[in-house]
Amino acid sequence: MLKLFKRLKPQYLFVGLVSVTYITLFVVTNQLQDPLWADESSFYATSQQFSQQLIPSFDQLKNYDELNTPLPFIIYGQIQYLFNNGVFPGRLLNYILSITIIFLIGWPKNDKYRFLSILASIGFLLYPYFLWFSTRYYTDIIAAFFALLGIVSYRQKFPIFSCFNFILAIASRQYMLAFPLGVAGYELILAIREKKCPSLSFFLPAIAALSILGWFLIFGGLAPSKAIEAHAPAVQLSLWSLTPSSGFYALACIGLYYVIPEWLLFKRTLNLKSNLTPAKILIAAILLALCIAFPPYLVGKGVLWKISELSFMQWLKPIIFYGLLLITCWRFARFDLSFCLILCHTFIMMKAYPWDKYALPILMVLWFLKAHSDSSRVHNV
Repeated sequence: MLKLFKRLKPQYLFVGLVSVTYITLFVVTNQLQDPLWADESSFYATSQQFSQQLIPSFDQLKNYDELNTPLPFIIYGQIQYLFNNGVFPGRLLNYILSITIIFLIGWPKNDKYRFLSILASIGFLLYPYFLWFSTRYYTDIIAAFFALLGIVSYRQKFPIFSCFNFILAIASRQYMLAFPLGVAGYELILAIREKKCPSLSFFLPAIAALSILGWFLIFGGLAPSKAIEAHAPAVQLSLWSLTPSSGFYALACIGLYYVIPEWLLFKRTLNLKSNLTPAKILIAAILLALCIAFPPYLVGKGVLWKISELSFMQWLKPIIFYGLLLITCWRFARFDLSFCLILCHTFIMMKAYPWDKYALPILMVLWFLKAHSDSSRVHNV
């Protein structure tokens, strides 16, 4: 059996894995015809507002009743305008984009690391919200898809196409700002280190990040005023408010859904001596002080929060969150693109309600970088 596995072409193995996963997903969701779930009713109603014409008016862009930027609702509205078939076409779009994302992450290369990308795709599929939102009338998959295209084209040295996709990502969800901001910050620091003038690889993602200002001007704030009044968490009522505990929750999600699966899939050994270097001890001490000052376990929503809310876990909750934060900080303590993206993601998540689903785009990009970056093959955690 082992010899047969080694002889099996990784491309065939990958296609088989994806086929089984997505056929099963299609069947268990009643061919994407499940009843509307949670926010799907609201999102469908909003998309109908954009279904009367292909090009939305300025008034429509300014006054719809949702907290996130409108591109997914415009796309859904155009689909309804053309096909008029309820939520199924929108769900089918997310389903197809989801398969595309998995292929971008997991398609094997023809080198000695050919199974690396398959393992990375498996790691991402373990994150429950990805497959769930792949069958729902939600905006997350569309936003994540554009963010991933932005990272892919950046790494392929197509900065203009990368900029364009980052702009579309921000037009889909405001917190996609983390990706062009992280890339721009990474390129700027590299230029300073090398004592060079920043290139287009800095300026174009910086321009993409500045596109968020256009939406601020249209909305007169973070989101349409009607949606802010009706739905916004307290931290979003003021432009300058931040909740550090929400940022810590975002880091804990990365620990649960990336650092631990990565260790199980790729490392599977534990060298306590290497994890007790002076630098890591200092990180642990600083992190402990920050957690005491800003407890990361006040409120939340999602799988991580449900686990921590189990009655027998109450006294362990601070330890669990601190442990997840610590392994995340240790894993990404070295300066690279992943570090910059996580830093920006964590900062922006201080404006969001603590919820596991907001980790979807950053986890997707981390697994992509794991699968396709040469540096990902050197793991020193």
